[in-house]
Amino acid sequence: MTAVETRPGFAPAAPATRAGRVAWWSIALAVLLVALGVILIREALVVAKRVDGEPWILPVVDSIDGLVPSPLVAAVGVVVALLGLWLVVIALGRRVRTRLDVTSSTGTTIGLNDAARLAASAADEVDRVLSARASATRRAVTVTVTTLEGDDVTDAVRAAVTERLAPLAQPLTVKVARRETAGLHSGGDRR
Repeated sequence: MTAVETRPGFAPAAPATRAGRVAWWSIALAVLLVALGVILIREALVVAKRVDGEPWILPVVDSIDGLVPSPLVAAVGVVVALLGLWLVVIALGRRVRTRLDVTSSTGTTIGLNDAARLAASAADEVDRVLSARASATRRAVTVTVTTLEGDDVTDAVRAAVTERLAPLAQPLTVKVARRETAGLHSGGDRR
């Protein structure tokens, strides 16, 4: 039993997740809402005669007085309501897990980019691989290797990457893509 397992009330850390999706327009919308709040506070202080100045909002409201309901106004209202609903769904939506658990220790994780780097370095060490790059998801790692024409290193790369990523709690599916380049074959080790 390890020291971690003997401590009463110990709970492993929550799985690491990426922050919710926030687009640039979400930040712009937040800034606009803050600006609107500042304008409304200023307007309230002017109406209460705590601050000297002319109201800004009342003239705007007076200028649109007499506006009658129209299909255009209804369409704009529906679009704004749907946009607001969509923003709420995105903000409260499921966050993406970006870390992979390692079996060697409770709570130890590595990032998806780190798993891809490990896979690329393992593939790069295989004989006859000229270069390697990789990308990873929570379920699979895809390794793209460049070799000379006729060199089939797919199985060797798959084995090397699988061995390098063996410490992960959930094994990743290893996909190997090959790119061939023309070169001189010397009969010996081409590395």
